[in-house]
Amino acid sequence: MTSQYSLYDVDMRQGTAVQKGKVTKELITQVVSELVGEEALSIVFYLQGKTRISEFIIAEELEIEINRTRHLLYKLLEHNIVQFLRKKDKIKGWYICYWDFNESMVPHLAQKMRLAKIQKLRERLENEQRNTFYMCKNACLRMNFDKSIEFNFLCPECSGLMHEQDNSRTIEVIRQKIAELEK
Repeated sequence: MTSQYSLYDVDMRQGTAVQKGKVTKELITQVVSELVGEEALSIVFYLQGKTRISEFIIAEELEIEINRTRHLLYKLLEHNIVQFLRKKDKIKGWYICYWDFNESMVPHLAQKMRLAKIQKLRERLENEQRNTFYMCKNACLRMNFDKSIEFNFLCPECSGLMHEQDNSRTIEVIRQKIAELEK
């Protein structure tokens, strides 16, 4: 794919362009929730617009245990959503980390997540097109041809006879999702 998104990145759910540098609260929420979890949102929004905030201050202000705060900060760090500076406390001799929100990574991560979703959908589409699937009347399980043969076309859950499933609707839905994400 060429640099079609060089000036703009894409909001994953809406399929709308977000100009680089203008990161919305909604985009931050989407990215952080999906990559780290909703619990980390309070930390990200607390750090937004601030620089070099001690992990102890973050924990105290947000009323989160220090160990939980550190855990969430390290999970955010794995995706470069935050960055830190480590300094030694002159009195106690301990190292204290000072954290910043790396807002510029959010559009990049949103783009990366969108492309990963497209890739996953393309793989699923290929699998749907390449295989024949079977289901019983109760729709207990869905199996490909090879797996259905292993069970003699009998559902292992309800023992009902398995019939070929028309997956044309599934294929169409996957194509629509890919088209939405590629906008």
